Amino acid sequence: MDYHKYFRRYAETIAGQDEHDPAALSESGYATYDFVVIGGGTAGIVVATRLSEDPTIRVLLLEAGNEHADDPRTQIPGLVTQVFGDREMDWSMKSIPQDQLNGREIPATAGKTLGGSSTISFGMMTYPSRIGMNAWEALGNPGWGWDGIAPYLKKFQMAAAPPLEARVQFEGVKWEPTDQGRKGPVKLAFGAEYTPYHVAWWKAFQSLGFPQKKDQIKGGCAGPFIPPIAVDPIRNTRSHAATAYLTPEVRARGSLRIVTGARVEKLRLSDYVSEPLDKPQTVVAVSYVQNGKSRRAHVVGEVILAAGALNTPHILEISGIGDRKRLREIGIPSFVDLPGVGENLQDHPVVAFSYELQDGMPSDDAAREPDDVVKAVEAYQADRSGPLGIPMVSAFMPCLELPLEERGKLLKKIEDSLKDEDLPFMYRKQYQLIKQMLQDPNEPTGLYTLAPFQMHPRAGPKPRHTFRKRHAGNFISILSSLNYPISRGFVHINSQNPWAPSVIDHGILRDPVDLVLQARHTMMSDKISESPAMTPVVKKNGVRLHSSKTVTDLAKAQSLCKDLALSMNDICGTCAMMPREDGGVVDSSLKVYGTSNLRIVDASIFPLLPRGNIEATVYAIAEKAADIIREELNLLSG
Repeated sequence: MDYHKYFRRYAETIAGQDEHDPAALSESGYATYDFVVIGGGTAGIVVATRLSEDPTIRVLLLEAGNEHADDPRTQIPGLVTQVFGDREMDWSMKSIPQDQLNGREIPATAGKTLGGSSTISFGMMTYPSRIGMNAWEALGNPGWGWDGIAPYLKKFQMAAAPPLEARVQFEGVKWEPTDQGRKGPVKLAFGAEYTPYHVAWWKAFQSLGFPQKKDQIKGGCAGPFIPPIAVDPIRNTRSHAATAYLTPEVRARGSLRIVTGARVEKLRLSDYVSEPLDKPQTVVAVSYVQNGKSRRAHVVGEVILAAGALNTPHILEISGIGDRKRLREIGIPSFVDLPGVGENLQDHPVVAFSYELQDGMPSDDAAREPDDVVKAVEAYQADRSGPLGIPMVSAFMPCLELPLEERGKLLKKIEDSLKDEDLPFMYRKQYQLIKQMLQDPNEPTGLYTLAPFQMHPRAGPKPRHTFRKRHAGNFISILSSLNYPISRGFVHINSQNPWAPSVIDHGILRDPVDLVLQARHTMMSDKISESPAMTPVVKKNGVRLHSSKTVTDLAKAQSLCKDLALSMNDICGTCAMMPREDGGVVDSSLKVYGTSNLRIVDASIFPLLPRGNIEATVYAIAEKAADIIREELNLLSG
């Protein structure tokens, strides 16, 4: 079957209406594309780059933000917190008040620039677990288990080895070249400015009986590890999606057109009726606004949504794809009835405990004063040294503070949830798998990260308030987060206005099981800070920014979690890849149910949240998505 001919008849339905409209034409003289990729972030750039490798295919990449490749804040990981809340590069969304978090509104940071969230993240690479990815496949997604995703965790990266000094300092560190990616676009390196508290961290977990036994890229790992960061070790600059994939050679391709500052208004479908159709709906054009002008890109192949877990559901719903009842209530015609759109929102909650360091101990706090930033930037650019070159280290751990009897009670609460007749079937299947993970006392349920700076979650509603230096002296923060939370939220439009913000119910720590687990993990943070290994680096009787005393009471820990918990900015799951009858939005080839030529390739398709931060997983699913699309193209053309 001729692929282009198959779709062109649908495109002509609307294309003919605009053939004399200059606004509908691209600068290169044509208004139709084989693929229109919406979202020039981590996933969208990967897919657009891979598809445009075929010179006969015309690909349009639309990004709502602009490019900020020359901004130092996008080049140096230590400056990334200065981007948070900057509306030029951050969507700066926030949740509705969360009753379970004392009524606080939770900020949602997401990249609004070419490169997306990979441009404004810390760049730490943590990898999903084997058990977590196999759960994806068990939810009805053949080919998406560990064996199906593991090769793509290597494909996107080119990894540099840990420096010799780090291998000596961190006894037993696991890293083998054969386990890493060697030819991918994204360059990964390790930190260059390790300190005594990094070594103390490593020894603290060894003393608990948890030395590193496996490299986390293998899908296991309990204990400490050194996460690589997305940094070019030669240029000492960030290696994010825009710089890594969109090289000068790629940008020069005649098959790829990149348009920034292009905010999508809606998808235009082939049939404008609000009744169920016998045939799938086809997207024939994408309406967007650039520089205040309305434009339209026509498509003869596919539209690929990669706008992120908060914006992708927004675009679907404003276009009439979503829960029919909800859309009709706000006056939007329903073209595809998919109740799962915008549901299933998941994220890692994170709670930071901050500790004052011994006098003379370095930290990133030394670069928080305006007069010191210039010197810190110069040191980093020279050889990644100085306060901005101090990396983070992490550990995947089971919940050691969870008594056996209490674990049984938590499992019973999940069992009770499964008996609730009002629990959506999607969540029923997910909870059963999470319950199996929690039954194993050795399965890591939390991630601990040592950050070389102080944090103030109580300081104000904007993300940058959390990271400002508010106390003299240098600090470290121990961040604890849950690997497989049960709590769920949602994101939905509530207006016909495409530019009105969506309603975000973040949901973190709403489920009592999550609250207990998170509280137990935070109690462990205090124990780690007071371990014999950490004594030489954490100041005795020093300032604690979270609580003046060691947290040993569960009720106190739960109260602190409600007061301090933030988003780890790993929002996903809002267009889940699951069977349609289970509430899924896309199938295992990432096609949106009820459509013929619409796919989603970003974190919204995650049926379950992976452990750790999700950047590496997003790169991997985008690489896999590109292969799926190209394979189907080959079948059609054959």
